[in-house]
Amino acid sequence: MKERLEDTLWRHFFTNPRTNYNPYMVKLVEYPKHIIYDKDIMDSYKGQWNQKAFSNNNPIYLEIGSGSGNFAIGMAEKYPERNHLALEIRFKRLVLSANKAVKRNLNNVVFLRRRGEEITNFIENGEIEGLYINFPDPWEGNEKNRILQPKLFELLDVIMNVEGTLFFKTDHDQYYSDVLEFSKDLENYEVIYHTPDLHNSPKAVDNIRTEFEDLFICKHNKNINYIEIKKIK
Repeated sequence: MKERLEDTLWRHFFTNPRTNYNPYMVKLVEYPKHIIYDKDIMDSYKGQWNQKAFSNNNPIYLEIGSGSGNFAIGMAEKYPERNHLALEIRFKRLVLSANKAVKRNLNNVVFLRRRGEEITNFIENGEIEGLYINFPDPWEGNEKNRILQPKLFELLDVIMNVEGTLFFKTDHDQYYSDVLEFSKDLENYEVIYHTPDLHNSPKAVDNIRTEFEDLFICKHNKNINYIEIKKIK
């Protein structure tokens, strides 16, 4: 008997059997040009993303934690001369993101089901020009679990070109202060811009909001912190 697609996909992602499946897991296969969920395929694209995923030689920008894709889609629309890779784990968010890309006929953005700490497995030396991290978990009380900390820059030493830039947005004021503090000790990087109030800064005109950003502004009237860190050597 031929195995159901639901069972095949579930075994691909998980170990323990289950009777009720996330319906969005099955929808992943409906977007072959905009979602890659197989790690072996991603790893085989290492150093060849432009050729295999985009069929051009445009600079590549990476987002870690893309949510429902508002930011990635906005970037792809605003910068058609760039290629965009966006990492997300949740099935529903991946499907919603890919659907937005299809509706807008965007071929310069691909969503990957992958964790940020694995980027050197599928991104080659100097393969990206920029990295976006928007509103990551601040891990209050367990700050060692944060995505943006000094050890991340050891990965960026590998995958990011010199003159490449990390862009960071957060509603968490202490996270913002902590990044500014440890950045002083980064040998290969320099903070080139920062503000505790992005939406009242000169950068506001080019800012593309995430879905979380809209929530913070509309419901909580919260300031948005922003930092740009350039790789200088």
